[in-house]
Amino acid sequence: MKEGTNVSPCGALCPECAKYPAECAGCRSIEGRVYWLAYTGRAVCAVYECCVKGKNMRDCGACPALPCEKFTKDPTLSDKENAANLAKMLRRLKTE
Repeated sequence: MKEGTNVSPCGALCPECAKYPAECAGCRSIEGRVYWLAYTGRAVCAVYECCVKGKNMRDCGACPALPCEKFTKDPTLSDKENAANLAKMLRRLKTE
């Protein structure tokens, strides 16, 4: 994955989020402490924690377990929106 593209370890593209950049500087800048964690009870995104902190990888693209159970649904989106987002994220991770 290219540096400086604002792509998160999970393949999400930060500029596509309505909270970026005014309310959120991007996953890498905030070290996985994304706004939707308030709905999960976690302090850090599980994907960020595993990928960046646990495996010392830039993104999940080379992980043989992609996508794993850590790719949880964004609780602020519908099932249809979550499925579409996951498909986009996986495409990014596998092509960049």
